[in-house]
Amino acid sequence: MTPDDDFRALGTYLGQWDARRRQTTLWAWLPRAVAAALLVGLVVALAARARPLLAAAEIALLAAALVLVAAAATAVAVLAQRRSLAERARFADRRFGLRERATTAVEIHAGQHDVPPALAARQLGDALAAAKAVDVQRQLPLTTRPAEWLPALAALLALALALWLPNPQAALLARQRAVAAAVGQQAAALAELSEQIAADESLTPEQRDALQQPLEEALTTLNEPGVSQAEALAALSEAETELRELGQTFDHAAVSASVAAAADALSRSAAAGELAEALQEAETAQAATAAGELADALPQLDDAARQELAESLAEAAAALAATDAALAEQLDRAAEALAQDDTAGAQEALREAAQGLNEAAQAGAAAERAAQTAGELGAARQQVAAAGATATTEQAQAGQEGAAGETGQQGEGAAGQSGGAGQAGDTGPEGGAGQTTGGEGQGSATGGPSAGGGHVENVFVPAPVDLSGEGQNVELEVQCLSDPAACGPPGQPLPSDPSRPTGGSVVPFDQVFGDYRDAAFEALPGSGIPPGLQGLVRDYFSALEP
Repeated sequence: MTPDDDFRALGTYLGQWDARRRQTTLWAWLPRAVAAALLVGLVVALAARARPLLAAAEIALLAAALVLVAAAATAVAVLAQRRSLAERARFADRRFGLRERATTAVEIHAGQHDVPPALAARQLGDALAAAKAVDVQRQLPLTTRPAEWLPALAALLALALALWLPNPQAALLARQRAVAAAVGQQAAALAELSEQIAADESLTPEQRDALQQPLEEALTTLNEPGVSQAEALAALSEAETELRELGQTFDHAAVSASVAAAADALSRSAAAGELAEALQEAETAQAATAAGELADALPQLDDAARQELAESLAEAAAALAATDAALAEQLDRAAEALAQDDTAGAQEALREAAQGLNEAAQAGAAAERAAQTAGELGAARQQVAAAGATATTEQAQAGQEGAAGETGQQGEGAAGQSGGAGQAGDTGPEGGAGQTTGGEGQGSATGGPSAGGGHVENVFVPAPVDLSGEGQNVELEVQCLSDPAACGPPGQPLPSDPSRPTGGSVVPFDQVFGDYRDAAFEALPGSGIPPGLQGLVRDYFSALEP
């Protein structure tokens, strides 16, 4: 063999020994990497017991992923390391006792020493013979000591124990995630509602903007990172209240159902039959169309038909004077114009009436849309309020019996604290309603009664109180819960009782609940109740939802 062949053979030995060295290094560092990864998982598990972070299964998956990542990173760091030929030779001399043979051969081949060729060849041959005599399996074994894996084993056992023991934060974590999911779902529903309103051509641009504004404000709150259940409920409640107020505003601009009383007068004229029929059925849009068509048909009417129509319009105007002064004035002008054979004036008045009816129809549509949207917001609010209670119940059923008591307490507190909120409601202006539920135990967050409790079907509404003087104390009847026989059949007058306020009436609970709730929500901002406790009031009314 030539000197070059001998040196290549020596280089092959050095490369194999360096690979073996990397393998032994990896085998030595792997237990440390696994132990470090498991310790990180243990820290996360302990932190999850102090505050709601991750579930036990998620922590286990995280720890497994950390172990894999740590092992892979260690393998890449060790196996990808490259050393020079001189470094490999020095390691071989130290590890295998070659007495600087490999290092000297590498340095002579690199020209670092001025050695005669014959002496260099003899030195290289001696180094190659020594390399062939090395037993790398024995002198550089791939072994590990059990003690090196003890830290990893201890960390694994501690992590398993931390995951096995009941976590006091599990119920709160489940509730937070359920609330976050419900908030996200309702945010998507609100965005869809806003798009539907924007595409509703039956509304004017101003009406669309007015209806969209509460939704956009609520969406802004719901889309905030980490929004709490109380903040989400407050945003939904505020938007619902604004939409109900908008519905009332639009409804005042719409034609009242009492306008149908004018249909009797108009029905006496054959020419105004369609207008009378539309008013009778409270179809405002059809009435607007019929009024326009009647204006167009005036020139084709004979004198008798015009006279008959003028009388009908005058009677209808008189009937509408108390309910819709603007429409009554337009119909009265049309009647006077017809009586004076002023067809053009009558047509102009009827077209103005048609325009007014069309605007009223749009206002009615806006009022209906506002009421519908407010109802959907109310349903969304109930789902958000119930999300925490549902998640807590499921967690309690799936968890260990030892943690069931704590989970139930957290679930009741998070679901609106029905009993506590009932006491808070007792101090409000609608104290009777608060006593109705607060006095009979804690109901569920969705309004369902608990064992032994329930909603009253009827409530006592007192007669109007004269506020000009000092006033008098009144309260709502709550005796129906404890003594149903004393209340009599639902919807009937209460039995006589000297201690009961007189002059009031009994109405279904669901007819007055909305007014009580809206009044409470409107009064909250200026009530002086701390913001952190205002959510309890909202949760209380959510629990009373019929």
